[in-house]
Amino acid sequence: MTASPPPPDLTGERSEARAALAADAVALVLAKLAIGAWVLHQGFTHVSDDDYARTVIAEQLAHAPRLDPSGTSWLPLPFWLEGAAMILAGRTLAVAGVVAAALGAASVAAPYLAMRAAGVGRPAALAATAVAMALPWNAWLGVATVPEGWSGALVAAAVVAMRRPEARPWAAVALLAASLSRYEAWPACLAMAAFCVLAARREGTSRRDLAWAAIAVAGPAAWMAWNAWSHGSPLHFVTRVATFRQAMGAADVPLVDKLLGYPRALVVETPEVAVLGAAGLAGLVSPALRARWAWPAATVAGTIAVLVWGDVKDGAPTHHAARALAMTWWVLVAMGVDALVATATRSRPRAALAGAALATAAWCATLPARWADAPGRSDAERRDAPIARGLAMRAADVAHADVTPCAFEHFALLAAWGGPQRATGAAPRTGEPPGPQCPRVVVP
Repeated sequence: MTASPPPPDLTGERSEARAALAADAVALVLAKLAIGAWVLHQGFTHVSDDDYARTVIAEQLAHAPRLDPSGTSWLPLPFWLEGAAMILAGRTLAVAGVVAAALGAASVAAPYLAMRAAGVGRPAALAATAVAMALPWNAWLGVATVPEGWSGALVAAAVVAMRRPEARPWAAVALLAASLSRYEAWPACLAMAAFCVLAARREGTSRRDLAWAAIAVAGPAAWMAWNAWSHGSPLHFVTRVATFRQAMGAADVPLVDKLLGYPRALVVETPEVAVLGAAGLAGLVSPALRARWAWPAATVAGTIAVLVWGDVKDGAPTHHAARALAMTWWVLVAMGVDALVATATRSRPRAALAGAALATAAWCATLPARWADAPGRSDAERRDAPIARGLAMRAADVAHADVTPCAFEHFALLAAWGGPQRATGAAPRTGEPPGPQCPRVVVP
């Protein structure tokens, strides 16, 4: 009697597959760190004064921990993360930069793993992740001194992977974290909750999927409950943003500019995303691609619609509209690359590969100059002088100072000083254009 062949070693195959995924993820994280190092070497320091303002809030949290670090409309998780690091390593700009760079680099693994879980092939997933993380805006946000650049990658990963039942637990947790960091994650939270409710009815897994839906929307629900309890209105943060925009004059732009602001930012500031997104939308005629990307595409459309509506109602971010589009970059790039690879494998793969190689080489050649053309580089935006003064105050162990800002440049000085609780305002902002004399500092 002939012995039957041994069963295949599926456990070994799964172990090898997991090891390959881990190796890819590590390689992508290292590549992201290299991009961040290059961007910093070129002189990037900040996107806006908000970066330094948030660093100051994290330093205040490290000095005196509190549940709502800013007490404003800013969501709390980035401050919790950075403040915790500062408690351990010190209240410095260097710690803020390391935390932001580490989280930004680690986050790029999430979209890659999500794409693979959703059925995207290894070459397409690697290419899409590499393109998305090398976008100039992603390169800058990944090393800006505020740890929120990772949230777009996390939201995109959750949106891409939530179709898979085994991925829904971590997708829900990812959205919970992102929704406590950036408001533009909230539409994705609602999208996942809706998807889970539909899946519960369709797949008969009501308890499990309804639990993931509840986790996905827990962040927005908790923040609105906190605002209702501490400020008297669940939408207090919207009122605060609208009031600030009106005071700054951002509410006075024409309606057409508010309607087109975010779509224009997507096309003008990330043209490769617009092109790949169009290719991805065209690819939805394929049933296989439609099954994979219909919900992510709908979530992107919903997110942009909410941002436009917020801009019209003066509840959207005040400046740098592109900053709020981080999730859309990841999803649209992934959709487009997946569609192009699927089309190429069905037609003339060699010719497609050659064309892709030429296009990639040409695109990569433009990146160093685009990375160098960063926000915060103009004479009016540079904060080298306030930072140098703040570092000098830190070295001298200044115990107290009266700080009078011209605009918002004083946050750079306070962040470099590392002791914002020791500062008092001698007078309101002067309104002068920021210059070498700003802010005015008086040490008693």
